[in-house]
Amino acid sequence: MKKKIIVGVVTVSLLAGTGLYSYNQRVLAKEAAQIEQIQIEKLENAERAVDSLYNSKRTMLAGDLKTKLKKAEIAVSKVEKTGAKERLSKEIRQVKKIAKVQQEVYGTLKNGVLIKNVTLENLKEINQSLITIKSQNERIYAYLAEYLSEANSQLTAIDTALNKVKEAEKSLDRKMYNNALKLVNKVKNPVKREELSKKLEQVNTKLVAMEEERLAAEKATSEKLATEQHQSAVPSNSKQPISSSSAPSNNSSNGSVSSNPKANSSTGSNNSNYSGTTSDGSSSETNWDEAGKNLEDHDWSNSGSGEIGTTGNGSGNTWDSWN
Repeated sequence: MKKKIIVGVVTVSLLAGTGLYSYNQRVLAKEAAQIEQIQIEKLENAERAVDSLYNSKRTMLAGDLKTKLKKAEIAVSKVEKTGAKERLSKEIRQVKKIAKVQQEVYGTLKNGVLIKNVTLENLKEINQSLITIKSQNERIYAYLAEYLSEANSQLTAIDTALNKVKEAEKSLDRKMYNNALKLVNKVKNPVKREELSKKLEQVNTKLVAMEEERLAAEKATSEKLATEQHQSAVPSNSKQPISSSSAPSNNSSNGSVSSNPKANSSTGSNNSNYSGTTSDGSSSETNWDEAGKNLEDHDWSNSGSGEIGTTGNGSGNTWDSWN
């Protein structure tokens, strides 16, 4: 009887122990599942925090990056899986490096306009830094490279305009000035554009003075030439009626007699100055140049004309009288 009781107690104890073990295992499994879920949630939170460091397409870094970096670092520190934690920590370090390069690139332009003190050497150094992040994120590299290219283009425009301004200053040529002015107007930086414009204003002042001086000289030359032409034309016109009156007309060839005003004027006191005999009876040589000049200095008017020994049909001799 005692043996039966002992066997029964042992059997019950075994059954109770088995049930307790199964219960404990279920509890442990549930706890493990809960722990796993917590770890998964921590990893997901860390990944979301790291993703927030970029824009939706990961083509550029997000705004308010400093604050988001702190949150991401805290979230990643809670991740217990070693591999995932290291991966996310590495990405945070890369973002910090990209952010530093991005800040250098953004420092070349302000509101799309080149900063005044940026030099070609600055752009070369920034470009070298930019190349180092190409392997980490090619999309961000492409965006920042395009941004830096705009800065380089604006700097090139300034240097080109400056060289043209120097050429205009040296040549003092209106065409060179106009070419330089077009390039200066394309400079986006207002400070640089103003500096170059002032240099061109000085060039233009000199050009205007030169142009006015040249126009004045051309005007003086034109007026002098016109005066000379007028003076050369006056003696020629005054001699024409004298030479025509002294030459025989077509009517005189037919036997007409012409009373020449010069011939009439030669009879008088002035006649002794040009021809005839001197007071001592000796002959003097006629000075026709002096005689012609004297006669040309008088004003002559026709006082009458007519025909001699004709019936009025114009076939006889003619006469003219001059005073």
